[in-house]
Amino acid sequence: MTRFILFLLLFCAHLSFAQKKNVFQDVLSIVKETQKVISVKKGEKIDTTYFKTLFLPTARFTVVGEENGKRLHETMNLEAFTATLTDEYYSKGYFEIGKGQIIEEYNGIAQVIQSFYGKDSEGIEGWGLGSYQLIYSEGRWWIANMIWTMSSSGKEGIPKKYLKN
Repeated sequence: MTRFILFLLLFCAHLSFAQKKNVFQDVLSIVKETQKVISVKKGEKIDTTYFKTLFLPTARFTVVGEENGKRLHETMNLEAFTATLTDEYYSKGYFEIGKGQIIEEYNGIAQVIQSFYGKDSEGIEGWGLGSYQLIYSEGRWWIANMIWTMSSSGKEGIPKKYLKN
């Protein structure tokens, strides 16, 4: 019986992955998938196991900001960033969606610079700009790195070229 349950779980996981496999074949689809995965309702948990399948195991995540008039950044690897997604902040609900982007692609590499809008469980809204670097390898796209920053002046602070689809 235990073997049957294990088989059933593995089979269901395979079907779930196969249904979402098309997101790995399109640069913008995989970027949108990252935002879909981290957008959760109150009480839900982010599927960090699936989230990791969108990225190279060596992916880096860098947030750039400003504090006391000084530019700062923080960089994390995939494991450290995924750990932040289990924080109570996300279990209270979070929503993020891309609003416009520029996509450049050549010979198995791509970059997407995308404006995004987010809202957390406390109703705090924000606009930002993210850069995704991707590679095509092993028959699919992988996100190699993400860099993002928030706009201190909301949507108006985002260059117009990144607000268009």
